[in-house]
Amino acid sequence: MFYRRSTISLPSRPLSDLLTAMLRPGLARIGALARDRRGMSAVEFGLAAPIFLGALSPLIDIGLAMSQQIKINQAVDAGAQYAAVNPYNPDTWSSNVQSAMTNATTMTISPNVGAQTCGCPNSTNTAISSHDTVTNCGTANGATGTLCTDGTQPGYYVTISATHTYTSMMPYSVLGTSATLSSQAIVRIQ
Repeated sequence: MFYRRSTISLPSRPLSDLLTAMLRPGLARIGALARDRRGMSAVEFGLAAPIFLGALSPLIDIGLAMSQQIKINQAVDAGAQYAAVNPYNPDTWSSNVQSAMTNATTMTISPNVGAQTCGCPNSTNTAISSHDTVTNCGTANGATGTLCTDGTQPGYYVTISATHTYTSMMPYSVLGTSATLSSQAIVRIQ
């Protein structure tokens, strides 16, 4: 048997070429990842989604507030319909109108029925001009009051209103943390 002496021989290439040769497979993988476009839309969505949701949250809050405002308007309309159809009775009429408003919605509202007043319709807008007292409203049925300026009989009117406190779902909403929503109707009663 022959003995062969082992010697360490350095490669004939420079050290930088050797280092490049060792790193080349890793750099090739990194380069392939940089050129690969799969998953780009997921990354873009992940970056853009929080911005869009942040801009959309106040719009959702405003939409919910408007929805609750519509429900309050519908409750006041229900009370106004009850008031217009049912004859005035000072004992239970006001509480019946409030019940009609409360039963018309699932929200918690604060219904209010104002006192009966005597008034005349305004010829230039929808306001009701105050006229005689309630006991002397007009000249019909033996009353000692006066006619309206246009010659018609004054009528009995009641103001019906409701309020609800809307609490926003987000603390940075355009509406603030809460807002009071309200609706009102003036009804001529029998």
